[in-house]
Amino acid sequence: MKLLTSTLVFILFFSTTLFSQQRGNHGNSSQQAAQQQIIPENMARIIFYDFDEVIKKLKIKKTPTKNIVSKAISTHNNKINELKTFNYETFNNVKSFLTKKRNEAKLSRDFTILKEARIKANEMLAPIRTKVIAQKNILNATLKKELSEKQFKKWLKYQQSKLKELKPKNTQLSMQSSQNKQQIQRNRQGQGMNRRRY
Repeated sequence: MKLLTSTLVFILFFSTTLFSQQRGNHGNSSQQAAQQQIIPENMARIIFYDFDEVIKKLKIKKTPTKNIVSKAISTHNNKINELKTFNYETFNNVKSFLTKKRNEAKLSRDFTILKEARIKANEMLAPIRTKVIAQKNILNATLKKELSEKQFKKWLKYQQSKLKELKPKNTQLSMQSSQNKQQIQRNRQGQGMNRRRY
């Protein structure tokens, strides 16, 4: 009887602790999202490339290729700057909207508001993002014709790293931390079950 009581107490304690940890992790992730800096231009995937940095990264030696790459990147940057300037009001509206929703979430402690607000913000930015992607594809098509296969692969890798930099760092760290904690919790749960069998 004592053994049965002890086992029930252990299971109840373990379940309560696990639930509290999961709830705490979810709360921390939501709070981190609420503290992130709001940059609508990043959400629209706007990137300006430094052609000197690109030439160095891709190890371009030939002067004609350097000139073509520099011109292609300059043209891309100008087009992106035009998009950014033309859509200034949209970016400003998105920032104001997200700031308002973030404040609402902080006051109500209901962080699902942020998730819904981000979906709405992405809808507002979708037309701009489509045009940004179109400019990216034009740039990539030009570089693919001028670069070697190895250089073009390096370019695509470099481009992906730039896109990754646009994502909020807190989100990436939070997701990684949450995954690690969940794995630890599963391991502990498995160890607890094994102990009860013996």
